[in-house]
Amino acid sequence: MKPQKHSMIEILTISPILSQIVNKVEQLAKLNRIVHQKCNPELRKHCRVANYRDGILILTTHSSAVGHLLRFEKSELLTALRSLPEWCHLKSIKIHVRPNPPESEIIPIPTSETGAFSFLPSQVSTELKKTALNINFPPLQQALLRLAGSKNEL
Repeated sequence: MKPQKHSMIEILTISPILSQIVNKVEQLAKLNRIVHQKCNPELRKHCRVANYRDGILILTTHSSAVGHLLRFEKSELLTALRSLPEWCHLKSIKIHVRPNPPESEIIPIPTSETGAFSFLPSQVSTELKKTALNINFPPLQQALLRLAGSKNEL
C-alpha cells in the first residue's frame, strides 16, 4: 500500500490541533498589540505577550530591571485590560524574565497590525515562508507569512 500524500492546506484544514495552534498564535498577537497600546511607552518595546491561559496573562522581558518596572505597572495594566470586554475575565498578570538568545538564532517579528508574534529561529521562519509560497489558499498563505515574520505578504 502506497502512503497518501497530503498538501499542507489539507493537513492544516483537517487537523484540529494545527487549527487550534494557528488560532492561539493569532489570539496572542492580538493581545500583544493591545498590551502594547495600554502599556507604558518606555516599557512596551521591552516586553511581549508570551501566553494567556486560565485567565493568566504571561508577559516576558529580556531584563530583570524592566521586569521590576513592569511589576509596578502590573495592576494598572490589569485594570486597563479588564476594561475591554474580551479580557474582562483576566485574573492576573505574571512577568517572566528571559534573557535574549544570541542574535544569530532569532528573527524579530514586526509588531505591526499584520502580526506581533514571538521570535522564531531563522530556519523555522524560512521553512514557513517556503510552505506559504506552495499553498493556493490566500488566507493560509497570509497567516503563515505573518507567522514567519515575512514582509512580503501576498
